[in-house]
Amino acid sequence: MNSLRSYFRNLALQRKLLLVSVLTTFAALLAALLALASYDVVVARPRLVQDLAARMELLSLNLDVDLNFGDRNAATRTLEALRSSRDIDSACLFDAGHKVFAQYARRGAGGAQLRCAWPEQAGMGHRFHGNSLTMMAAVHFERDVVGYLQVDYALPPLAERLRQYALVLAVVLLTLLIGSLLYSLSLRRLVTQPLLALSRVADRVTREQRYDLRVPPGSDDEVGRLALAFNTMLATTAERNSALRRSQSLLHNIVEKSSAIIYVKDLEGRYLLVNERFRMILAPGASDPLGHFDHEVFAPEVARSFRVNDLAVIESGHAYTYEETAPDSAGQIRTYVSEKFPLIDEHGQTWAMGGVSTDISDRKKSELELIQYRNHLEELVQVRTAQMMEANRDLAESLETLRRAQDELVRSEKLAALGSLVAGVAHELNTPIGNSLLAVSTLIDQTTQFQKQCAQGIKRSTLETYITDVNGGGQIVLRNLHRAVDLVASFKQVAVDRATSQCREFRLCDLAGEILLVLMPTFKNSGILVRQDVPQTILMHSYPGPFGQVLINLVNNSLMHAFEGRREGEIWISASMAEEAWVEVTVRDNGAGIAPENMSRIYDPFFTTKLGRGGSGLGLNIVYNIVYGVLGGKIEVRSELGQGTSFIMTLPTRV
Repeated sequence: MNSLRSYFRNLALQRKLLLVSVLTTFAALLAALLALASYDVVVARPRLVQDLAARMELLSLNLDVDLNFGDRNAATRTLEALRSSRDIDSACLFDAGHKVFAQYARRGAGGAQLRCAWPEQAGMGHRFHGNSLTMMAAVHFERDVVGYLQVDYALPPLAERLRQYALVLAVVLLTLLIGSLLYSLSLRRLVTQPLLALSRVADRVTREQRYDLRVPPGSDDEVGRLALAFNTMLATTAERNSALRRSQSLLHNIVEKSSAIIYVKDLEGRYLLVNERFRMILAPGASDPLGHFDHEVFAPEVARSFRVNDLAVIESGHAYTYEETAPDSAGQIRTYVSEKFPLIDEHGQTWAMGGVSTDISDRKKSELELIQYRNHLEELVQVRTAQMMEANRDLAESLETLRRAQDELVRSEKLAALGSLVAGVAHELNTPIGNSLLAVSTLIDQTTQFQKQCAQGIKRSTLETYITDVNGGGQIVLRNLHRAVDLVASFKQVAVDRATSQCREFRLCDLAGEILLVLMPTFKNSGILVRQDVPQTILMHSYPGPFGQVLINLVNNSLMHAFEGRREGEIWISASMAEEAWVEVTVRDNGAGIAPENMSRIYDPFFTTKLGRGGSGLGLNIVYNIVYGVLGGKIEVRSELGQGTSFIMTLPTRV
């Protein structure tokens, strides 16, 4: 039975449908046979009983008188009248004492005398036996029972009745066969073929693990919706498979790259998973621990301690933390903090145990050292305190020395700038004063000669020439003296501003002009042009002395660093109103630019690329401190190698 069920279950769907159709046909035929048999039992036989009872009642009406008067011959003749009924085999008439009174038997029926014996279990009514129906009824004369009549009715044989239904059964069978064939063909076209296509795609997906395959779209019936659901399931499976692979890759990388020892054991203690860090602590040449027990990998005492802790976690179903020891690949004993936890399946049962062990040997060593130091902690604290105090004193002295050196360098820088300023002014004064001296000397010589000529007598032309020369010389002397006065006034104003650092109102263009006038000897013979583009409308209420120091330092910085090895170049000083109450001053050159690696250090004190060649490293540091500290503004630098450098200051017009 099981093999037949298994055979039917493994049968192809198309053959299953055909077999179901055939079985359905035979089941319908069997149902028809059962219906006919049921008709024969439920409907035909009760009607036959009713008919026989009616005929026996009529016959009893003719026999009651014969029984009452004891006329056997008349009763026999009455029973012989039953010969016209071919389906009645025999009839027995009993008197009231249950003795045979008359009888009838059809020829060929045989054994009529035996059949007329009073039955041992006599009773009124009917009974079927074989192909016969036997019925017994009482014969009444008026109200008294005068005898009993028993009739045997011959039923048609079953085969004869089935032959009567043969045509009907043949028609029913033919109709069912044709219907089942048509049903199978339509079912194959509408159901089997789409299902077979679905089965082929599912088989390819199973064999090739290709989740990009799809079932061709079909109708919108149950099979079509099944195909759509299958395609959706494939898409979902593909996404989940991709996500699962990413998760597996991530988990694998985490496990393998972790500095901790990670492992998984089954309930018996056999290793199911270990990471690379676990393999690194094994002795050289040791076999892979996967599939092995602790006692096959570690020493017996180490394996026993591991197993005891593992069993505690498995039996309790909770995670625990243990401190365990095990030798490393060099044989040295290492201490680990092991986090062990049970792995639970979807049914809530523990199927394995996982663990993460972190090497804390260095920490344990530190703890031991801490315990050792704890005994003489007071002494160590005092020693460290004394050392720190000594170091602080040394540091304070170093800072003071550094501060003094910085102040001295700043003073030196200022003195050097002042000396350069004085030298420049002296050089500038030398020219107009020398010109004036030359003009006066020439006039004196001409006057002496004119006096000699006057003693000898002069001509008109000689007098006019003398007057013209005296007038020209006077003009030369006057211009040069005015030039000297302007230089002295500018130097005096710059000197006063630098000495007093007073806050006053001034025109930015005048301050820039004075600074350029003072710096002219510095760049006059260098081939570098210094220009200014400062509107006369910009008024400032600030500190002109520190501001001038900033401009001098920036111009000197460009002259020293931007044009090394060059005999030409330009420096521009420009200004414009950035916004209300703010002015933007730019000092720009077209020199070599600043190296990118030095951009973040140009304002650091003592940083210079000209150390030992005239650079102190304080020029831009002074600029930075004055701009942010005194002038209340900010400064930024923009530079590209080979393109030049721009220092852009954003300053308030009123401080």
